[in-house]
Amino acid sequence: MKNKKKVRILTLDGGGIRGIIPATIIKYIEEYLEKKIPGTTIADHFDFISGTSTGGILTAIYLTPQDGDQTKAKYAASEALDFYVKEGYGIFNASKISNWKRLWGLRSATLFSPRNLENLLKQKFGNLRISALMKPCLITTYNMNTKSSFFFTSDEDTSKREFYVRDVLRSTSAAPTYFPPAKIKNMAANVQENKALVDMINLDGGVFANNPTMCAYAEVRNTNFEDRNNNEPSAKQMYILSIGTGGGGFQLKRKEKSANWSLLKWAKTIPDIMMDGSIDTVAFQMNEINGTLQPNDPGAYMRIDTPKEDQNYAADMSDASPENIKKLMNAGIKTLEYAKANGLDDFLDGLIDE
Repeated sequence: MKNKKKVRILTLDGGGIRGIIPATIIKYIEEYLEKKIPGTTIADHFDFISGTSTGGILTAIYLTPQDGDQTKAKYAASEALDFYVKEGYGIFNASKISNWKRLWGLRSATLFSPRNLENLLKQKFGNLRISALMKPCLITTYNMNTKSSFFFTSDEDTSKREFYVRDVLRSTSAAPTYFPPAKIKNMAANVQENKALVDMINLDGGVFANNPTMCAYAEVRNTNFEDRNNNEPSAKQMYILSIGTGGGGFQLKRKEKSANWSLLKWAKTIPDIMMDGSIDTVAFQMNEINGTLQPNDPGAYMRIDTPKEDQNYAADMSDASPENIKKLMNAGIKTLEYAKANGLDDFLDGLIDE
C-alpha cells in the first residue's frame, strides 16, 4: 500500500487592491520552487487553493489551464501580480461613481461601477467554467437568496453546480458598499427546481470569511485526494500556507461617540469591521489546531501577513492610485522579507515531493 502524502493547501485572504501583497509573495514562491523543479508553477505544488474576494481572483488566475493543455497553467504568478498593478486603477479609481449620481449614498451606497471589473474578468477567463480549473479549490460568497454562506468548489457534481469563473469572481468580490451584489446563474441541469440556487444574488465572501483558511480546512477534511493517496486527511496530514493582505489599518474615528453614530456612519464603517474582524480569529484557531499535533507526527501551518510597522499604505482597500500601488508593492517586498526571516524557504522545501 502506498504511503499517504501530505495535502498541500494555499489560502488567500480578501483585501481589494491589497491583493498586491499576497501576489508578491506567491511570485517569489513560484520562482523558488521552479528553481528546484524546473517547468513547474504554483498549481503543481499545491493540491488545494482557497480564496476570498481578491484572494478568490488570485486563486482562479493560478489555476487557469492552458487552452491546449489542461495540465499546464496558463498564467505565471508574475502575471497575477501584473494584473493588480496594471488593472487596479481601472477596477477602482476609474470606476468610482460620482457623489451626485449616488446622491451622497441616500439612493445607493455603492461606490464603484462593476463594469470595468466584469469586462476584465471576461477578458481574462472568457467562458472558462469552475469545474475546468486545474486543482480542487474553494471560493467564498454569501447567497442573499438563501441568506447563507455558499462555497464555489471546482470538484462538485456538475449536474448540480456549474458556474463561469468570471461569475464566481464577480460574486466573491462584491463587497457591500463597494460593488453591487452579483446576479449570476447556476448552469447545472439538475438544480432548476431550486430557484434560489439557479438565479443567485451574491455578496463578497468576506462578510463571513475574509480569511478562508478554516473553510479550506473543513473542505479538505472531507475530500479524497487520489493522487496523494489521502482520503479525508487530518491536520497532521496537511501543509497549510495562509497569506493575508495586511488588513486592520482602517481608523475608527471618534469611536467613543459610537453610541450616537448615524445610520450613514455605521453603513460606512461596518464593511471594514466585518471584513477584518475575523482574520486574526481564524489565524488563532488554526494555530490551536496545529498545536494539538504530536511532535513525532507534525503537520505544518504557516501564516504570513504584513507586520503593522510595514503597513504604510492607504487603509482604504480600494485606493489603486499610482502612489498607493507603489506603497503596496513595497509592503509586499517587506512582507516577503519578514516571511523569509521566519522560515518561508524551509516551509517551501517541505512542499516538494521526494
